[in-house]
Amino acid sequence: MSRMKTLCAMESLVEGVPQINFIICPALIDDCDQIYELVQEYYSEYGIPSSRQLNKDTFRKDGFESQNPSFQCFIAKTRKEEDVIIGFVLWFRPSENSTGQPVFLEALYVSKPYRQKYVEQALFEKTIQIY
Repeated sequence: MSRMKTLCAMESLVEGVPQINFIICPALIDDCDQIYELVQEYYSEYGIPSSRQLNKDTFRKDGFESQNPSFQCFIAKTRKEEDVIIGFVLWFRPSENSTGQPVFLEALYVSKPYRQKYVEQALFEKTIQIY
């Protein structure tokens, strides 16, 4: 699957905070380990109990290796020397292959250094575009 390479130079939502260049694209299996690191940050920051947390193998299998993944994922990546995933949004539809059906947002997370720089909004907007 090829990634859509849309470069976003977004204005910060806070005056005096520098803008950053990033892309929003569908997550691929090669991104799984970096996304899972952010998922761990998400769990920690929002106090998600361990009983509700997915382990790394389950996360990979259920979202990236299954014929019918239990969730979809878009990522935000910086455009520097090496792409670094700085945020993600996990979403799903209530039934398989449904179009025109609601999209349920499971989690949206951006690393602290990249917050208030339009990344959250760009991830959210990308998700609602699929509706």
